[in-house]
Amino acid sequence: MKVLLIAYEFPPIIAAQSIRWFYIANGLAELGIELHVLCPEMSAMPDFPVGLHDKIVLHRVWPGPFTGIAQELKRRRLTQSKPLPAVADVQPLARVETSLLPSSRNSFTSRISILLRRVLNALIFPDLRTEWYPFARSKLSALLAQHQFDAVISSHEPGVDILLGLFARKKSGAKWIIDLADPILAPYTPRWRRKADSAFEGYALKQADRVVLTNEHVQDLLRSRHHITDPQKFICVPQGFSVQSATASRTVDVLPAGSMNIVFTGTFYSDFRSPEIFSRAMRRLSASDVSLTIVGDNAAFEKIFYGIPNVRFIGKIDHFACVELQHQADVLLNIGNLQAYQLPGKIYEYLGAAKPVLHIKTGRDDPGAQLIQTVKAGVVVENTEDAIADVLSILRNDWRNGKLQNSFCADRVAIECYSWEHRVLAYRDILYGWD
Repeated sequence: MKVLLIAYEFPPIIAAQSIRWFYIANGLAELGIELHVLCPEMSAMPDFPVGLHDKIVLHRVWPGPFTGIAQELKRRRLTQSKPLPAVADVQPLARVETSLLPSSRNSFTSRISILLRRVLNALIFPDLRTEWYPFARSKLSALLAQHQFDAVISSHEPGVDILLGLFARKKSGAKWIIDLADPILAPYTPRWRRKADSAFEGYALKQADRVVLTNEHVQDLLRSRHHITDPQKFICVPQGFSVQSATASRTVDVLPAGSMNIVFTGTFYSDFRSPEIFSRAMRRLSASDVSLTIVGDNAAFEKIFYGIPNVRFIGKIDHFACVELQHQADVLLNIGNLQAYQLPGKIYEYLGAAKPVLHIKTGRDDPGAQLIQTVKAGVVVENTEDAIADVLSILRNDWRNGKLQNSFCADRVAIECYSWEHRVLAYRDILYGWD
């Protein structure tokens, strides 16, 4: 079988969909599927720390004028300047203040670039990355003429992958699959563009042969939004975790000794995944033997943690370093989304780390809370200061008494079903399961 994957977010880009396709693409190639990948050329990005399967055929294409020129300028700047150590390689990182970590966000040029990117994201449909379309489409035409693909997969986000998938759908006889991480019409869609995004979403979903979702709740949302009745249209293949060690032989040693280490990896959002109430509970606890390590692009939230002892923001590190940190933690923090149709992929990584999860429930129907409770992987608490502070105190006491790990009896057999190895088999069944 020969498959073409259209994925803007693909290694070396670090993003949820990129990590998803790193695991699934390698797994499909291991099963003997000939996989071609159409993705952008990101010349200034560091190499991905773990290699792809040698049977995966990459077709990299210039990403377009804004991103392409930005990448080239950054590449030249990095070539001319003295190389800085990667965040995960700073030893010991626990002693490094956030303000000392390498960053170019403070320069005037970077601020202008970020502002311009925000404006273009709002103006260009579906976002700035659509600038890749004409260049990727030219390469896509050549690939479709050269190969007889059995299936074409469009990875979302971004929306440009779906635009290219629509083109491939019309030009070839291949089955078309949309791999939909989030709805196209999402909470962050600009208000003035919601009707257009809804119409585009409905049209694309009806044109696709299959729509692979990462969350069952999205299926009900999309069926009712676009009046889709085909029972075979949607298939759920959530995110996962790897049962095999994939840390690229790196040791990440950033967690302080003598503390109950709480680790959060991911991104906070003020409107639907806010740590504000959790920070109040941490402030109330104010325990010298409890440490919180926050990994990710969360600098905007540092101010609400000011004055709380043993709280560290260490910025972005690579995926495999994040996984290593999760394995070193005593407690893994997860804050549920307000909306039920989004379930962050890191919750599956947390399950793979086999450490107790402290899940804060913020929405009424929280699939993350349901998952944690089903597999007995941790404790679910309502998003109130009193409730979180009480649970933190209990966890600390269990940790002090050496009972923390034994107080949770996770169902490891059930959890293994959420591994990437199982997700790959589910994707294989989709590709071979056409009537």
